[in-house]
Amino acid sequence: MNDKLENPFPRGKPDHPSYSVLRAWWQDLEHDRGERAALRRAGTLTAVMLSPAFHRLLRELRRAGCGIAEPRYPKLAAIAGLAARVKSETTDTLATRMGRPKAGGNAPTVAELRMRSLLACDDVETLFEPILRRALALLDGHANLADLATVVWHWTPMDEKRPNDPRRQMAYDYYAAPL
Repeated sequence: MNDKLENPFPRGKPDHPSYSVLRAWWQDLEHDRGERAALRRAGTLTAVMLSPAFHRLLRELRRAGCGIAEPRYPKLAAIAGLAARVKSETTDTLATRMGRPKAGGNAPTVAELRMRSLLACDDVETLFEPILRRALALLDGHANLADLATVVWHWTPMDEKRPNDPRRQMAYDYYAAPL
């Protein structure tokens, strides 16, 4: 491990070690169905943070050289809790999948009103439950783990104007999804 700790889940760097750690952790959950079930049942970020699987992910990310301060634990908990609900990985962004209609339909998989609620959400706890948990259910558990982690990790209140706010890219992807 190097002396300089890096932020996990950087945008535009899919080969960053944090994504490999998350993917390996997610695959390990497949062999520990009890832990996956506990994360899936966790209705709050605190409940996720109390699980051994969360601490295993935190430890592995730190071993990979990622610096995660305690105030960022809720974001990591949201990532862990949501990743436990992902059944299979896709290459499309989360918002593209939300905006694309299900087979045989012509309306987006995630309704526009629900998408607007997501984009207006300021609080990570609310983003986790009910918004993204419900969205993943509508997507039948098919999501891009790296994109999910990136979106949640970089989520901030709307009053903190940032040029790389994940909401912008999500809105572009959602509304540009082929109908």
